[in-house]
Parts: sequence; C-alpha cells; structure tokens
Amino acid sequence: MKRKYQSKEAAMAIAKSAIWLAWNACGGTSGMGFLKDNKGANKEQVWDQAYNKKDYSGERGGGPENVDADYVFGRMMKLRFTVEGDTITFDDYDPQKDYQSWCGKYTTFASLFDDAEAVLTKTQAA
Repeated sequence: MKRKYQSKEAAMAIAKSAIWLAWNACGGTSGMGFLKDNKGANKEQVWDQAYNKKDYSGERGGGPENVDADYVFGRMMKLRFTVEGDTITFDDYDPQKDYQSWCGKYTTFASLFDDAEAVLTKTQAA
C-alpha cells in the first residue's frame, strides 16, 4: 500500500511515529532480546536503533529509503517499509503475532499507519 503526504518531512515524521508506536505495542523483549532491552528509550533513540539496525553488526544496507525494523532494543518488530520522498509504501498482508509482536494492538499495517497519522495530527493541533 502507498500513502502520499504533504512533504518528505511529513512522511518521515509518520515513519518515526509508526516505529515508535509499533515498538511500544510489542510490550517487551523476545527471547534473548532481554540482553538489548532499553525500557527507557525515547522516540528518537528507538528510530535510530531501528533505522540504523543497531541491534546487528555490520552496515545498514538497503538504501536510505528502506526502513527495516527487525529487532529493536530486543523487541521483535519485523516491520519493513519504504519512505521515498513524500510517499510511504508498506505491506498489506495480515501481520502475525508470533512474528510481528506489535500486531496485538495493530491488526494491520494500515491500522498502525492510521494511528501514526492520528497521533501526529493531534500533536500538531495542540
């Protein structure tokens, strides 16, 4: 699915919001993820950890438009999408609870991005 926003900055803000919401929806770490847990992480730290794949050794790879949040501070997210300019492209299959921990709260990728948009709209209105 593709969603177009007012600008590349707006698309990036939605991307960061989606990562933050998904990370929080995971509820906690998985397996040995407790070794990388950072319960006190803020939105920017979670984005940096996810976007730059800091739970893994080696270079980021995949190009600057690809967001691949596999494990983030030990939480199993398996959330992948692209941000190309003012457009975000994400999957439309049903996420699986044993694979995408965040889907206990967001049953579809679309519902996650809907909430990310709503949170930013509410924040901007305040």
